Parts: sequence; C-alpha cells; structure tokens
Amino acid sequence: MRTSVVRSAALALFCLATPFALQGQEREITGRTLSTDGRALSDVSIELVGTQRGTLSDATGRFHLAIPAGPARLRATFIGYATQTIDVDAAQAEVTITLATDALNLDEIVVTGTATSVARRNLANAVGTVSGSALTETPAASFEQQLAGKIAGADVQSNSGAPGGGMQINLRGVSTIIGQSTPLYIVDGIIVSDISVQSGANVITSAGGGDGFASNQDNAPNRIADLNPNDIESIEILKGAAAAAVYGSKANNGVIIITTKRGKAGAPKFSFTQRFGTSALSNEIGFRRFTSLDDAVTAFGARAADYYSPGAYFDHEKEIAGNNPLSYESDLSISGGDENTRYFVSGLVKRDGGIITGTSYGKQSMRLNLDQSIGSKVSLKLNMNGIHSKTGRGFTNND
Repeated sequence: MRTSVVRSAALALFCLATPFALQGQEREITGRTLSTDGRALSDVSIELVGTQRGTLSDATGRFHLAIPAGPARLRATFIGYATQTIDVDAAQAEVTITLATDALNLDEIVVTGTATSVARRNLANAVGTVSGSALTETPAASFEQQLAGKIAGADVQSNSGAPGGGMQINLRGVSTIIGQSTPLYIVDGIIVSDISVQSGANVITSAGGGDGFASNQDNAPNRIADLNPNDIESIEILKGAAAAAVYGSKANNGVIIITTKRGKAGAPKFSFTQRFGTSALSNEIGFRRFTSLDDAVTAFGARAADYYSPGAYFDHEKEIAGNNPLSYESDLSISGGDENTRYFVSGLVKRDGGIITGTSYGKQSMRLNLDQSIGSKVSLKLNMNGIHSKTGRGFTNND
C-alpha cells in the first residue's frame, strides 16, 4: 500500500514537471525576410514545418518565432514570391530568408470555390488571375474595363462611353439566345447580382421597337460596376467545366470570383489616393458644310434656298458633347490588427462628369472586413459593404 502511494506521488510530480521541462527545451529564433534586391518584405508568413506554429514579419521584415530545441525547418510564403524553405541549426539564433519573385506564379493560391483553394501548380484546369494592383494602375469607368486584355479568351465590351461604365463580359461564348450570357459573380463567397438597370429612355423614344418587350437599346449600367476597385485583393476567372461542377448551372457562362482585401496582423496601415481629371470628346463624326447656294440646291433641291445662309453654320457635336467636366476620386483605407483581431476599413467618394450635357456618375461606398480568431480552430469573418450610386445616362446609342 505504501509503495503504491509513493509511485502515485512520483507520477503526479513527473506530470507536473513535464510541461516546464518541455518549455525549457524551447528557444526563440529571430530573423528578417528580404527580397533579392535587399528590400524588407512585410507580412511574410513564416511557419515551423510539420507544426501549426507560425508568425508574420513586421513592416521592417523582422520576425520572432519560438521553436523546439535542436535543428528545425522554416517555410516562408508570400504572394507573388516563390516559397522558400530553410534549415536552422541547433545553435543558430538568427536567420535571413531571401525570397525571389515567382515569375510563373506556381505557388500562388487560387480560389476555386466558396470554401476551396489550391496552389496553381496543382490546378487541373486553367484559372485566370488578376491582382488588385492591376485594377488600379490607370483610371477607368469600372474595374471590369481593366479586365480587358488581362484574361485570355475573355471578351470585354462597353455598352457605351457614358459615365459609370456599363460593361458586358463574355467568357465562354453565347450559350443561349433568350437567357443571360453574363458570368456568375461571387464576392467573398457570396453570389451577387449583376443586373443591368434600364434607363427607361426607350419608353420615350421607342428606339428598340416591338410591343411589350424589354428594350436592349436603353443605355443600361450594370450593378457589379459599383464595386470599389481599391477594395479588391484579387480576381479569379473560372471558364472550364470545373466551374459548373462547383456552382451548378448558374456557372454555365463562367464564374468571376472577387476577393476583397482583409486586415493583417501588425501596425495600422493607412492608404489614401486622390485623383483629378477631365474628359473631352475624342472622335467627331463631322458634318457637311456647303460653300455655295448651288451646292445646297444640288444636294437637297430648290427648297434648300429657303434655309441656306452663307457663312452661317452650327457645330451641334460641340453643343451637345463639348463639355470638359472635372472628375475626381478620393479613396481612404485603414488596415491592421493583431493575431486574434484583424480589420480592413475603406471609404470612397467618386464623381465622373460626362461630356454630354446632363450626364454624370456619382458613387459613395464604405467597406468593413473584420476577422476574429477564437482559439486555434475557430475563426469568425464579418463583411459589410454599403454603396450609393447615382447615374445620369442621357440619350446615347440608339436612344
């Protein structure tokens, strides 16, 4: 009996001492993450291979990570750069990880579904990808216009040159003559509508003809164009049969998956963009001008004499579309957080003036993306986006 009590007490003391012994066997490794040209890389993910331990580099590229005593292996990953794996000796306390640009983007993580993603090197079919920075390099009516020329096989057309956009994207050709041919749009895992809002001009002009049918002559803007391109992190385009396998018949015309920016652990980061510009008529149709009464009579008959006035003419193109309005765009975003709570907040005020009298486009939007980690296995995500837009389309096209 006494021997059993002694063994139990010894076992209890061993169990209590074991965590402290294991903790004493850990050590801290410090290091920096740099590009091949010596620039510090922030927000690089560094993880201990074979475990769930990891950290992110700060704004100066420095990081700290607790690892077990003895040799270890670290893996560094960063969007746009090739994954780097290094071995750390048992006596090594500081490391420098140099990441090279991934020209083929084989290590890029591609979103293929509402809750699935895979490295590009493991993809079974082609998925087009456009980064968020490529959408804001130059001003455009909407982010869809920036997709032109960046996605192989995508046909991007503009309904008109009216302020506020109005784009049509065709990924897999025309599959129906009575249904929609536009792709399925998914923003942060949520299916969103890209319905075109008709101006109602055909009710007045009857330019589309027919009776009781919706007019395709109205200069209609589409709603997906209201998204703030500065909020977009990346866009994936699914054109193959795999899209229908994930989303069903709704993906018959292809899928455009939009992922917005999210906060990363670290000090708050502020970004402010201000743009100003003007628009002008780029192409004039021209008009016929008669230099003599005989030329006018020859073209229009004897009645032309009642209207002909030597030297007098009116440039109707400049009267209607000769404006040079001021356009502006103001965008402010704040992101940051810690390992448990991360946030991204942005606001946009934009106005595009039209060269045609009475046309314009104005938009105000706000976005909040919040990530909250609860323990090591539970994470909550909150996405909020409010958009207010007002469009003056005018009478153009066949209107």
